[in-house]
Amino acid sequence: MADSNDDSTAISVRNVEGESGKDDGASSRWPTLEEILSTHEEPAIFLPNWDRVFTISCAFAVFLDPFYPYIFNITEDWTCYYWDEKLMWAFIGLRSAADLFYYADIVWFYIRLRISPEAIGPWIRDLRMRELHKLLPLLPRIFVALPFPQVVLLTGKYTSFDNFIFLIFFAPAQYTLRVYRAYGLFKRAPNTETGIGRWLRAILGFLPFILAAHLYGALWYHLSLQRELDCWFYACLDATVGCDLSQTFYYFYCGTESYFDNVLLNITHIKASCPIIPPNATIFDFGIFLYALQCNLNSPNLGKKFVQCFWWGLRNLSSFGSNLQTSLYMLETFFTVLVSISGIVLFLIYLNSRVQISKQRSDQRKLRHKMHMMNPDIDLWLHKNGLSDKKLKEVIMKNLHQKLEEHKEVDVENILSLLPIIHQRRIMCRLSLNLLRNVAMLENMDEQVLIAICERLKPVIYTEDAYIIREGEPLDKMLFIMQGTAWSYTTSSNCNICGSTSGSSNIKCLERGDFYGEELMNWASKLTSLSEFPISTRFVKCQTKVEAFAIRAKDLKGVVTKFWWHFSKEFESSQLEQWESLAISSLRAIRCRRHARARARTG
Repeated sequence: MADSNDDSTAISVRNVEGESGKDDGASSRWPTLEEILSTHEEPAIFLPNWDRVFTISCAFAVFLDPFYPYIFNITEDWTCYYWDEKLMWAFIGLRSAADLFYYADIVWFYIRLRISPEAIGPWIRDLRMRELHKLLPLLPRIFVALPFPQVVLLTGKYTSFDNFIFLIFFAPAQYTLRVYRAYGLFKRAPNTETGIGRWLRAILGFLPFILAAHLYGALWYHLSLQRELDCWFYACLDATVGCDLSQTFYYFYCGTESYFDNVLLNITHIKASCPIIPPNATIFDFGIFLYALQCNLNSPNLGKKFVQCFWWGLRNLSSFGSNLQTSLYMLETFFTVLVSISGIVLFLIYLNSRVQISKQRSDQRKLRHKMHMMNPDIDLWLHKNGLSDKKLKEVIMKNLHQKLEEHKEVDVENILSLLPIIHQRRIMCRLSLNLLRNVAMLENMDEQVLIAICERLKPVIYTEDAYIIREGEPLDKMLFIMQGTAWSYTTSSNCNICGSTSGSSNIKCLERGDFYGEELMNWASKLTSLSEFPISTRFVKCQTKVEAFAIRAKDLKGVVTKFWWHFSKEFESSQLEQWESLAISSLRAIRCRRHARARARTG
């Protein structure tokens, strides 16, 4: 009668909050191997290929902007300059099209901030500060997208050719930010192990040279025109020769009424004061810009101008500007210094990238060789454990590749260490779940309890002839053999412990699927004290290398304490007080959790 009451008490406590054995077993169905290895990646929020599209648009934009100086041309017959209207409208159209991608990037970035507010900073509590932190990353993106060149051209600011604010401040700052943004996107280099990847990587290595040559060639063209206009201006300082500065109000610009005034200028005097063919440095020294003026680069032929200027930039960057003969003009000297420093920096960057790529390829060859040497061991381990799954091997090889790249030590004997922690635990559970059911007490145990035990198992490896457990010592772990063979035996000198009256040894062979230490399970399930801790009655010694799973006494005790109702079906009456105490403490913990949740909802 007492036993029936005890059973009812245990069952009623066990079913608190719906924790019945059947329900738990159904809800805790262990996932299949495919479910274990599946990765749950969130789909792209907005335009999954946007980064690729935006990278191409950034590359187009940084190569387009240096074409701005080519809009301006000089006519020697009328000693004035004009702008190529066709090229200007083409530049405005292409520049505006490129700017649309920057506008779209601003929208995309703002949407991402709204969807993922944690990117702003969860530590920021104040709403105003959060809004400010949303706007701060947008400011450089907005500045980069502003149409400065189009505004300058369309508002007529081009008439002040010599020193308008756009060329001095806004254009360099905006272009620098655009190049920096494009460089950040280009750093996501393709995989160099593929044929296309190698070609793209080689092209990307030369890209800074190409861009710098294009940029410096365009600046050289612009400064060449500027230098000739300066010479005309100095020639017109002499009013006695019929060249009045008041007649050049728009600084020799042909697109206004000054075109007719320029007819009245003393063109002969101006050309004599600015000799180009042949040059005369004593009258006016054009320095590094003389070649551009002699080659008639001020013609409207864009192809001729671009190719010649690009070649000038590439030639002088590669020679570090060593062949440039400058005049005393301060801006010219500064420009040549910039060319020289840029050439040296670009060469060092390229040389460093080549060294890094060479080292990377050498490391990749060594890494592939190591992986090839380890591949048979991995295949053998998978075959022995019945895990011949392609996806599992892919995960193992991927993690092996990552660890070798990080120069971490790899224990090929412990294949599970090559898996992520979460995969390690689940694979271990999958391997050991059937082994646990070989234990008599766990044969009909709820699967949730078995999973809890599996999660506390540790993979261990013992060398040949090593002692795993010694007779007469505390049995502090339970062992499940996965691979290898071990001897379990007792000697006649300890027959009083093992209960044997025979003088010969009692030997048992432990192989794959066997276990040792069932006494530890009995001790943990009875909630006995440490004074009744089991003592090993046998030696366990490795015959070969042994791979096994082990669970410590304290971990096993923790599982029994957590799932005590599953172990209380066959308790003795002397243990009733302990089970009741455990049930009361469980009820109190449940009640405390309920009160805490209620306070959280109301508060």
